[in-house]
This record gives sequence, C-alpha cells and structure tokens, in this order.
Amino acid sequence: MDVDDVRTVAAADTSFLLRCSGSPGGSGTPVLLLHGVPETSSCWRDVAPRLADDRRVLAPDLPGLGGSVYAGPYDVPALVAQLAALLEAQGGGPVDVVGHDWGGVLALGLAGLRPDLVRRLVVVNAPFRSGPPVHRAVHLPLFALPGLPEAAFWLGGRRVVDLMLRAGWRSERPLDPERRAEYEAAYAGGQRVAAMLGYYRAAVRPRRGARRPGSALAAGLPPVRVERALVLWGALDPVLPIATGEAVVRDLGPGTVMTTVPGAGHFVLEEAPDEVAEVLLAFLA
Repeated sequence: MDVDDVRTVAAADTSFLLRCSGSPGGSGTPVLLLHGVPETSSCWRDVAPRLADDRRVLAPDLPGLGGSVYAGPYDVPALVAQLAALLEAQGGGPVDVVGHDWGGVLALGLAGLRPDLVRRLVVVNAPFRSGPPVHRAVHLPLFALPGLPEAAFWLGGRRVVDLMLRAGWRSERPLDPERRAEYEAAYAGGQRVAAMLGYYRAAVRPRRGARRPGSALAAGLPPVRVERALVLWGALDPVLPIATGEAVVRDLGPGTVMTTVPGAGHFVLEEAPDEVAEVLLAFLA
C-alpha cells in the first residue's frame, strides 16, 4: 500500500498498527478500511491510494491480528469498542466505513453500536444477522474446536493460510507473492493465531438471540441505521454466496444497494481491485 504514514497507535486495550494515507484536510469524509482473515491491512494496498485523493484513509490491522496487539475478549461488541477508541484517538467521526469479511462484521457492529461514528457503510463479502450458510462455512465449527486448530497452525500454519486463500480465490488475477508471504507469516502461529481463533470461537459461542452457529455474530447488536449502505460482493464467493449478500441488504433495509463483481471470489478486494475502487469512489463521493 502506498501510504504517507505507518504508525503504532494505542487506543483502549489495543496497540494498533495503523496505515494512514491521504490528507487530513481533504474535502472528502475520512474512510476507515477494515480487513478480513487471513489477511492484514495490506489487502487495501491497491484500493486505498485511489480513495486517498481527497480524503484521509485509515487502515488498521484488526485487534490482535497482524501488527496489532490485543489480548481479548473477541466478541463483536468488545472489538467494536477498540475500533471506536481508535477513531476517537484519530479525531472522531463521522467516517465512512468499508469492511471485508471479519472487517465487514465489525463495520456492521460499529454502525450499530456507535452510529455517531459512521456516515456511510460498505459491507464486502461478510454475513450479518442470518449468518453464513452452515453447509459452506465448515471452518466456523472447526476453528471453534479446542486444541485442534492450534495444532494445525503450529504444524503447518503457512500451508493452512495458503489453503484458505486458494479456497476462496476465483479470479484469474494472481495474489502478489510478497503479500501472500506476509499473510502466511502473520497467521503462522503464536498469539496472532490465538487471537484469530478467538474471533471465531466468540462467533459460534451459544448466545441469546443466535439462531445457529455464525448468527451469533450479530446477536444482541442494535439495528443498524445508516442513511446509505452498500453491499459489495464477489459473485463467485464459494463460502458466502450472493444469497448471503442479499440477506444483508434485507437486514439493513431501505437505503441499501448491492453491487456484485463478476469473476471474483471471496477475496474480491485483491481479485478485482480496480473494479472495487471504482464502485467505492462512486458510492462515497
């Protein structure tokens, strides 16, 4: 990512690795970019510079992942509190929030729990109240098992990350080898893997209001009310099909539109960065 600044920022209980680009004095509303798993904020490398022409762009590593240090808890409200503290430390809101995968879940949580911080919302290949399809999201119960996923990442973490990326990738555009190596290193073992598994274990933990594993992501969260929201979807996502995106549109209600990117899978930000940037620029203008 072409950035003006990479820094460490302490906010609430997290030491964030934060990538900043653009000008604080730009005419556009600042935008917060939230990555998914198994990626870091580097996944925005091809998109952020396009958004930064007239606005400030903030791309943190999520709490406990990548270069950010956080010891939990990992339920959505706790993670949202960390992100809200980061925004307040950077001047507050409202900002436009774009989140992919786990970043999309947290973007939805931020809009629901802290609507004062969010102007517009973009959800990219991420489930909401309906949760992901059980027969496709087999990794959710797998990652929730005690001990087994830790052993898998300890024995072959880099291969596990490579498998996760290949399983969701559908574009003919290859992932940059240096970025792939960065992701493999970021989830190869240790505390960052423990944090990542904490996200999934909190998601499948039985919770009041959760209809099935994975729907606990939004259990207990207030309704999301934003004036405008966009659901952006890689049309060939093998884990979260277009029907999941359509359910997010219904959950968010009036003022929400959906755009699909043909030929792209789950990692649409890196599979089709030009198309994603064009859609975001038009929506956030």
